[in-house]
Amino acid sequence: MKVLDHADAAALIDGSCLFDEEWYAATCGTTFGSRTEAIEHWLAHPDSDASPHPLFEPRWLYPGGRWRGKAPDPLSFYLAKRGARGRRGPHPRYDPERLGDIEAWLAEHDPDELLPPLEPRAAVAEVAVLVPAAPLGAAVAWARHLAQRLPEVTGVLTGAGPAAERILRSVTADLPTVRVADEVDAPVRVTVDAGIRPPRWSWLPELLAPLERAGVAGSVALLLAEDFTVAGPVLAGHPVADAERVDGRPVPATGVVARRTGVTGATVLAAAARVPAGEISPVDRGNDTDADLWRAAGFESPGVPLRVREGRPALRWSIDIAAGAGPIGTRWGDYHFARSLAAALDRLGQWVAIDHPQTRGRASRRLDDVVLVIRGLQRVVPSEHATSLLWVISHPEEVTRDEVAAYDAAFAASRTWAARRSAEWGLPVEPLLQCTDTTRFRPGLTEPDTGPRRLFVGNARHRLRPSVAAAIETGTPLTVIGTGWDEWLPVHDVEVAAESVPNEDLPALYASAGLVLNDHWEDMRVEGFVSNRVFDVLATGARLLTDDVVGLTDVLGTDVPTWSHLSEFAHLTGEPLERHYPDTETRLALAEKVVAEHSFDARAATLLDTALRLRSAD
Repeated sequence: MKVLDHADAAALIDGSCLFDEEWYAATCGTTFGSRTEAIEHWLAHPDSDASPHPLFEPRWLYPGGRWRGKAPDPLSFYLAKRGARGRRGPHPRYDPERLGDIEAWLAEHDPDELLPPLEPRAAVAEVAVLVPAAPLGAAVAWARHLAQRLPEVTGVLTGAGPAAERILRSVTADLPTVRVADEVDAPVRVTVDAGIRPPRWSWLPELLAPLERAGVAGSVALLLAEDFTVAGPVLAGHPVADAERVDGRPVPATGVVARRTGVTGATVLAAAARVPAGEISPVDRGNDTDADLWRAAGFESPGVPLRVREGRPALRWSIDIAAGAGPIGTRWGDYHFARSLAAALDRLGQWVAIDHPQTRGRASRRLDDVVLVIRGLQRVVPSEHATSLLWVISHPEEVTRDEVAAYDAAFAASRTWAARRSAEWGLPVEPLLQCTDTTRFRPGLTEPDTGPRRLFVGNARHRLRPSVAAAIETGTPLTVIGTGWDEWLPVHDVEVAAESVPNEDLPALYASAGLVLNDHWEDMRVEGFVSNRVFDVLATGARLLTDDVVGLTDVLGTDVPTWSHLSEFAHLTGEPLERHYPDTETRLALAEKVVAEHSFDARAATLLDTALRLRSAD
């Protein structure tokens, strides 16, 4: 757009409904003799806290003063950009994507339709969260977050100047648990530094939990950078696993801090409470000199990893997975797989972090000794500085010879596929089967046959899964737990009981079921990639019915009922179930075998032996 002069700006403003001279006069605290006089006053004071219209707030729209040098004032700059005004509305309550052009909207609507009257404020709660009024974008986001996701707390927007106060009072008019004030008395106060934005996941209960411990007066959230590495208050640039090791230790009180009024004691890190750093630059205050903190995180000193732990060689591991680092990534199976494997390696004295696509490029990865890629949908280029291991547990059709050749060692969760590819490619691919977390999945968790009679736990994955399709076709009653089933269910006695089950409750659910159903992706079934759910279910002693995956009998050393045709499915899911499956004693014996041979601890030992051997050879 061309640079507007005074006359151009005045003409644009005079012809627009976005200049309301009465409103402007009220926000200025004065009166004007004419519209022209009011416009001239506006043009002479473009940096004031005044507003030209109830739905036009320059401090909100252009917090950085983007109009400067291109127009005499923010309103004429906005008016001249018709058709290129961007996604942000001129007021927090005006959404141009939903309502369209504001001038066209105002031709048929009154601003009061979007500006509700002020509701009485709710009483101050046990917990108050205090957020600076600047920057305005963060303050508005916090106001809505607190009102919608944490209505049990009192939100306080502090330090607002005249323009910010007017905007924030408008935003919070119908949010009675949020107020614009400089102070509030509450038994627990949570302070948020300027520029930090609210997370999309749970954080406050995790932040408050340490305050229940003796000797703790305050707790500090873990700040996350844009790439989901640590941004503060300590260990900036490191993976969150390093910060998890210093959970509960004293740290600088910065970022997001909870304090209990009248209590003295330490201010400690609440590593489970994670908040995006937003506009805050990564900070690492004071921990260079805290030797105990560094040792707890796995370092002799900053940048120098501890090489011996509990008398054993200690390597730094990165387990690289396809699941995203955000909250949705925790729904992925490979996230829970990696967590269990990391815990098993930790029990062997290793320092382990889990990396995601977002954290794959972190600078602190240069400190890692081993990078283990759990192969997902995309190829991952191995690290040049570390021992590189590849473990193919799914989507084998995507893996090429060149990919395997780039790693120091490769494993596959199928004896069949590993043998075939080793012969075909002339490269060693070792079988390393999937497994179960025996700290969770084990015999004796609950009484059998006390839960769902027939159970399937899994998401639809944009298709009708074979087990569920077979239940529908044969009229077999089935309880389904998972997401994405709306297109097909409910039908007959096949119903979705819940979209998810807490991961900690899954083992007992399996153990209680009369029969647990499982199936595989077709390529994994044909190639002999036995899913971890097979091991999980069998480890609890539950009855299992899975599709006919290649090599299952060889893996388990015994026959397990499988189905290939609907007639087999109908027969094996029919009553009485006891007729088709081993008795309790036999199932428990198999459970003990699975626990002994197919645990994450066993797989971790194999991986560690391989890494140590490769590094010794180097």
